[in-house]
Amino acid sequence: MKDQKKIHEELSLSISTLVQSQIRIEDMITTGTLRSYADSSPVKKMLHAPTMKLYVVKEEPLHNKEIRKNLKDWISFWQNKCSNSIQHVQIYSTFWSTPEGYVSIVMEYMNGGSLQNLLESMGVLPERSIKQLVQPILYGLQRIHQSGAQCHGALGPSQILFLRDGTVKLSQGLQYRVQIQGNQVFNQYILGRVKDVQSLYDPSILETPSLWSKAPSEKYHFPIQDDFVLERANDIWKLGWLLLNCAIGTMEFHPKAQQIYEGSRIILEEITKYIDQLKDTCCLLHSEIKVIQFVEQNSKIINEPTKITILDLLPSDKFSVEFIQFLCSTLKIDPRQRLFTEQLLQHQWLTGGKECKGPNVQLKELLSISNAWNTFLPEEFQGQGAQKLERLCDALCLVLQNSEKPTINKMHLQENSPIIKELSYDMGINTKIVSERLISIFQSLI
Repeated sequence: MKDQKKIHEELSLSISTLVQSQIRIEDMITTGTLRSYADSSPVKKMLHAPTMKLYVVKEEPLHNKEIRKNLKDWISFWQNKCSNSIQHVQIYSTFWSTPEGYVSIVMEYMNGGSLQNLLESMGVLPERSIKQLVQPILYGLQRIHQSGAQCHGALGPSQILFLRDGTVKLSQGLQYRVQIQGNQVFNQYILGRVKDVQSLYDPSILETPSLWSKAPSEKYHFPIQDDFVLERANDIWKLGWLLLNCAIGTMEFHPKAQQIYEGSRIILEEITKYIDQLKDTCCLLHSEIKVIQFVEQNSKIINEPTKITILDLLPSDKFSVEFIQFLCSTLKIDPRQRLFTEQLLQHQWLTGGKECKGPNVQLKELLSISNAWNTFLPEEFQGQGAQKLERLCDALCLVLQNSEKPTINKMHLQENSPIIKELSYDMGINTKIVSERLISIFQSLI
């Protein structure tokens, strides 16, 4: 008899295959464009006309066969190992366009935006909200690490996505697979070009070499234990860096920001070269001055004492000792000393039950505030939303006349249904107006 895990995996795969077989790219209607960061490819919010379900479609360019293979392998891994996981953004279908040289990836739509959006709105997050982020991210990383993949690789604020109810999910980090694992010429073009400064929270805009660079693990000669994998340890570092940015905001305002960025790059990419020089260090928090001095000595920069440290930006009235210890465990200079995901999930900060310091604010409340600009408009100002609704209805008529019979249930077009609420929220108009208009469209096609 098959064990429960095997049955679950086969069931998840069959569900994913069923969804994929029901989606055709020609049945999709673009309802908006979502913000992408740095060199990310365009991301569109699209409505599948026959089922009236919202998806995200991302188009990734395929510059050569190696990039195509890397993407295909990673997408296949994600669909097989992370299918129906509550911690991972789902991939439902892919459409490979070989002559044009791109792939369209149909993914789960996350209506709460990204951590990048949230940080840009709020600046910083209180400890309680940060704590709500951590467990889903760790479980997501754990599944990836235990399923045969070396690492996620692109753990950053744009890869942490939300639903409006506060659900946290880990996205695929597709751009990491394209940029870092593609050929060297393409890497030099991407990593060497001038970045459009879109957000101080986006690590890919740093003036120093990219923090996303994949460490050449085959050159590393650590006397290490069997289960140590450098890329996984670097995932943990990026998690710590992510939480640090949530707590103190962008590092750009630190007087030694560039030295800290460069030190982080060295720790991620060239640690074996300098491991002896950094052997007496602890972590980025407790050995910050040593890291800065090391960078300044190697760069022949005059060493001037800094008047502020990262720990100064983490005051005891806002952040608990346990949180600082958790950060310390993730930001160890020596990658062999960083805790694994399993160990971090058992850390006292997550399991101790001690009250968090700082404001008593839930993540869901912050998401609500961050997205509040898109609330329903007064009726006299709903003209643009009404025009958008009419354009959607025109597109529905065109698509549905040339597609299979709609499978949408009339109940799903009622005012209280999720799709109607989402569309009305997006357009800023009343749910009743959206519901009645869409019902009339579907009735006219029967």
